[in-house]
Amino acid sequence: MKKTTKIVLASTLAAVLGVGLVAGAVHAQAPGPMGRDMGRDGGRHGGPRGPMQRANFARMQEAFFDQYDTNHDGQLTQAEIDQARKDRLAKYDTDHDGKLSLQEFQALWLDEMRPVMVRSFQHLDRDGDAAVTQDEYLKPTAKLVEFHDRNGDGKITKDDFKRPERRGETVSPAPAAPAPATKGQSK
Repeated sequence: MKKTTKIVLASTLAAVLGVGLVAGAVHAQAPGPMGRDMGRDGGRHGGPRGPMQRANFARMQEAFFDQYDTNHDGQLTQAEIDQARKDRLAKYDTDHDGKLSLQEFQALWLDEMRPVMVRSFQHLDRDGDAAVTQDEYLKPTAKLVEFHDRNGDGKITKDDFKRPERRGETVSPAPAAPAPATKGQSK
């Protein structure tokens, strides 16, 4: 399957599920609150076409077909998708007025996002004890400043997040300030 086809399918899947764009097209993002480190670092942990991304995409496809392939023939028709969406809306339309209020939509959203929340929890719970400790919670962002601080000043600014203009161009640290002149040296 071509990369563009995968991206279009992932975007369509996200829109159909009502969860927005899924973490920068199938979890290809720089380090974030959940500590994923794919894409911007040149593929150090799988990269944009790495095994983690392919596995996530496969899980998304499986979930999509599980939800919408109502006759289980391995094919989707627009009628199947439309009916599944209508059934989903009806399930959360508690006042049966044919539309979702914010409160009703919240219930749908939380149900849709639960698997993502569980995966995020499991990602943080490295020792698998069903609890996230302070150390486990802090670890994914422990080197965030070090990773993004392009000029070496120990802080992140918006400029540190800007990418170089051309492929292969690197961002150099800021030049060191000249040493002050001492007695006996000419300027």
